[in-house]
Amino acid sequence: MQRLDRAGIEVLLETEQFKSWFAELNGLNHRLELLESSIERAAEACAEAGFRCTYWQEAAEEALLRSADLGNTCHNLRTEIARLENEAFRRLAEFESVRDEVTDLWIKITAIEHRCDDHPDEATRVRSRARYQGELKKLRAAYAASNERKEALWHAEEVLWMQVAEQTLMVPEIEVRSQRLEERYGQLMHRVESLQEREKKAQQELADEREELVEVQKQMAKLRLAAKSSFSCVCHENFLYWPIGDDAKLALVVALNSNLTDYNIEVKSGQLYQCETERGVRYLEPVSVGTSVVEEDERLVRFFEEVA
Repeated sequence: MQRLDRAGIEVLLETEQFKSWFAELNGLNHRLELLESSIERAAEACAEAGFRCTYWQEAAEEALLRSADLGNTCHNLRTEIARLENEAFRRLAEFESVRDEVTDLWIKITAIEHRCDDHPDEATRVRSRARYQGELKKLRAAYAASNERKEALWHAEEVLWMQVAEQTLMVPEIEVRSQRLEERYGQLMHRVESLQEREKKAQQELADEREELVEVQKQMAKLRLAAKSSFSCVCHENFLYWPIGDDAKLALVVALNSNLTDYNIEVKSGQLYQCETERGVRYLEPVSVGTSVVEEDERLVRFFEEVA
C-alpha cells in the first residue's frame, strides 16, 4: 500500500473518485440507519402482536372452559331435577294411598256415629255409644295418625316441587351465560386470527428488511475493502486512517459519520482529524486544510494544554 503524505491526502479528498465513493458510502449508511430503525419497529410490532395473540387466545380458552363448566352444571341440574321429580311422584303416590286410608277411616267413624245417633230415644243412643266407644276410640286414633302422616307427606311433596321449580328456573339462566361465553370465545378467536395475520405480516416485513440489511452491509463492506487499495488507507467502520511520519506514530483520519457525543470533540462526517496511533480515535484533534502537520501539532498541543 502506497504511503500518502499530508498534501497527497488533501488532494485525494478533493478527487471525484473519493467524493463518489464517500457519497455512495453515506447513502448506504443512511439506508442502514433507516433499516435498523424500521427493523426495531417491526420487531416490536411482532413481539406486541405475539403477546396480544397469546393473551387473547388464553382469554378465549378460559371463556370456552367456563362455558363448558356451565354446560356441565346444567347437565347436573337436569339430572337432579329428574331425580326430584321421580321422588315427588313416589311421594305423591304414597300421599294418595294415605289419603284413601284417612278417607276410609273417616267413613267408618261417621257411619258408627250416625248409627248411634239414629236411635229414636236418648237411652238407646247412650247405650249404643257406650257399646261402640272402644271401637270409635281406636278408629279416631288411627284417623289422627294417618291424617298427620298425610299432612307430612303433602308438606314433603310441596318442598320437592319447590326444589324442582327452583332448579328448573336456574337452568335457562345458566344456559344464557354459557351461550354468552361461547359467543365471547368466537369473538376472541376472531381477534386472535386477526392478530396472527398481523404478526405474520410483521414477521415477513421483518425478514425482508433483515435480508436487505445484510445486503447493504455487504455493499458497505465491499466499499471499505475497495478504499484500502483505491485510497491507500486503513478503512474501519467509522473512520479512514492514513499513518504519517517515518515512525507512523500519528495518523490523519477522515470521519465517515457525524458523532457529537462519543468522542473528545464533536466529529463531523467528511472532516479531517489527527490522532496518535496508540490512542486512536479516543483522542482526536481537528486539522485545518492547508496547514502543515507540524504547525497543527504545535497549535493543538497548546490548545489541549490550556484545556487540561
